[in-house]
Amino acid sequence: MEFASVVFYGRLGEQALAMFNLGDELTHWRGAAVLDCPGGPGSLSAVLRGAGIEATAVDPLYALPPGELERRALADLDLTMATQAASGDLRRDFDLDACRQEHLLALEAFLTDRRAHPERYRAAALPQLPFDDRSFDLVLCGHLLFSYAPRAAGGLMAGAGLDLDWHRQALAELCRVSRREVRLYPAHTIDLQARRHPYATALLAALPPGWQGRFSASTYDQGHQGCTDGLRLERCAPAA
Repeated sequence: MEFASVVFYGRLGEQALAMFNLGDELTHWRGAAVLDCPGGPGSLSAVLRGAGIEATAVDPLYALPPGELERRALADLDLTMATQAASGDLRRDFDLDACRQEHLLALEAFLTDRRAHPERYRAAALPQLPFDDRSFDLVLCGHLLFSYAPRAAGGLMAGAGLDLDWHRQALAELCRVSRREVRLYPAHTIDLQARRHPYATALLAALPPGWQGRFSASTYDQGHQGCTDGLRLERCAPAA
C-alpha cells in the first residue's frame, strides 16, 4: 500500500484499546488524563471518557468545519479501502467489508462525541503540541509514527514521507507532554509479512533522557502477518 499523504482514518475505540494493550487496564487509568494523538475520526476518546478517563484528542483536521470534516473522513475511508483492496499487503482472509463498517461506526461515534465535548478535540499536529510539559498521564499515538515512514523503510508514504529525523522530534514531543507513559502502535512495517520497523528500533535505542522502553506485542488484527509489536515507553523516575 502507498499513500501520497496521511489519511484521516479512524478506528473503533475497542480496537484502539487492543492496539495499545489497554483493554484490561481501564480501571487502572480511571481519573487519569490521556492524550490521543492523532485522534482522527475514531471513537477512542469516547470510550475512554465512558470509563471515567479524562481524554483529549488532537488532530490537525479538527480545524475543519463539522460538515467538511465528515466529508473528508468518508473520502479518505473510500481511498483507503480501495488502496487496501488493490494491495498485496493484507491476508486473503481479511474482511474488508466488515472493516469498512467498523470504520463507519467509529466515525459516527466520533462525530457524536465531538458535538458533545468540542473542547476535548484540539486542532494540533506533531512535532509541536500546544500543551505544557507533563500535561498527561498517558499519551497514545496510533498509526502515524512508523506507518507514514517512506515506503522504502516499511511505511505507507510515497517519496520521502515522515523521515527518521521527524520521528525523533515527534517522539521527543510525545514524551515531553507525558508524566508517566507513551504508547505507540504499530512499531512494525506495513506489509503482508510485517517485521519490526527499523525506525522503531532506532528510536528505542536512543530515547529522550529519563525514559525507558520496550516492544510490546498487540492483539489487534489489521490484516498483516508476522510482527504485531507496538512500543511502550515509561519515565524512569516518578514525575515531579
